[in-house]
Amino acid sequence: MIRQFVSRATCLVFSLVVSAVLVLGSMVGASAQSKASDEIAARSVVLSLYTINSMLEQQGAGLEVGKQVMTSFRAFLAPELIEEIATGSEGFRPLVGAQEGTVENYELRMATDQPGEGSVVEAAVESGGKVRLVSFALANTSGHPLIVRIWRDGWSLGMGGGSAARAPSGKQSPSEERQKALAAADENDTGAGAPSGSNATLELPFQDEFDGKALGPQWSVIGEAADKFVLENGVIYQIATGGDDSFRNEGSENIFRLGKVPAGDFDMTLKGLLEAKTGREGVWLGLYEDSTSFLAGTLHVYTSGCGPYLTLRIVNRQHVAGVEEPLTSEFYDNLFDKGPILSDYCSAGNRDIGDAILQRLNESGFSLTLSRRGLHYFAAAEINLPAFGDNPGGPVSFKTRKVARTTSAGSPAFMLGQLQRARNGESVAQFDSFSISAPVN
Repeated sequence: MIRQFVSRATCLVFSLVVSAVLVLGSMVGASAQSKASDEIAARSVVLSLYTINSMLEQQGAGLEVGKQVMTSFRAFLAPELIEEIATGSEGFRPLVGAQEGTVENYELRMATDQPGEGSVVEAAVESGGKVRLVSFALANTSGHPLIVRIWRDGWSLGMGGGSAARAPSGKQSPSEERQKALAAADENDTGAGAPSGSNATLELPFQDEFDGKALGPQWSVIGEAADKFVLENGVIYQIATGGDDSFRNEGSENIFRLGKVPAGDFDMTLKGLLEAKTGREGVWLGLYEDSTSFLAGTLHVYTSGCGPYLTLRIVNRQHVAGVEEPLTSEFYDNLFDKGPILSDYCSAGNRDIGDAILQRLNESGFSLTLSRRGLHYFAAAEINLPAFGDNPGGPVSFKTRKVARTTSAGSPAFMLGQLQRARNGESVAQFDSFSISAPVN
């Protein structure tokens, strides 16, 4: 069943469902752990539940009372709770806490009053302009935590114990709390060896046109290889070789990283030129801590038997409690195959158009943007198309699906990457502008 679900989510390369099940499987013996470990495990279960629900809501699904509970949810719910959800009054959405709507944002916390056995996690959920507090009671079943009850004032599903649902305490509204939580989570040092100025929190709007003779003190270069980049005439000219440079790989060269990420929502944009010399190169832009923790958009050229094609994707890699290896989830779109530009890239006419578009990346350039809205992130790219067929050409933009993250992803960063099959080939990019600003709307 899980494999069937994953096959339907064609754009999800690393299945959140499978990874979440691994989280649960790794928690065997949780009853013997400390209370703090139990709370971390409980929070991870609820986080995974909301993450998968967000993905399904983008496909028009989600956890809903009165409907069959999908296999992807069953890994987190006690059997009695599954039965009550499946047989209840149709239409209610327990993760939203309302009869209709989708989860737009959420923030998790441990309830102040914890039961003697098990744990209670609270979620401040934003949907349709309203914030509701939904509570989850978890108990250790067969060695790992399962949700036995979901409730808020006025309704309850399941029979597990737990304290009564309460409104968030404090003088601030939940939306303000969420913004402060994001700011606190993302404020982290840029690492040893970075210039002292690179630890400063950025003030918005921030823009760098690279018009000096050297990078400003707010920048650090991770894996610096000085012979592979130069700054002159308002451009960072960068070369990648060796086929192993990306945010994914430890030891990658020339990752340009800024200081602390700004608080709240933002749009981060990188502009430049990309020369598709090897058919295995791409640009990374995002929040980067190290190869095990980052969230980034990437505009990449790949090559198959029919020739090179262009993809846009968003990649979210993070540590999850109880799992040694980091969890990676990503969405991608092949812009040349059943995509927004071409229906395929193998037929003779479309192959020529695809090659012309890739050539434009090195002539009129591209812009790549990573955006944050609350706990959700997405990537967008803009390129300049040549005229072909009924298409007049000109600037067009594309956007990925959203991913959710509640923990720090790192600091603003970008790089030119190259894939292994580039072998001895050389990839080249020119970056002429980097900016971060608050969203206009």
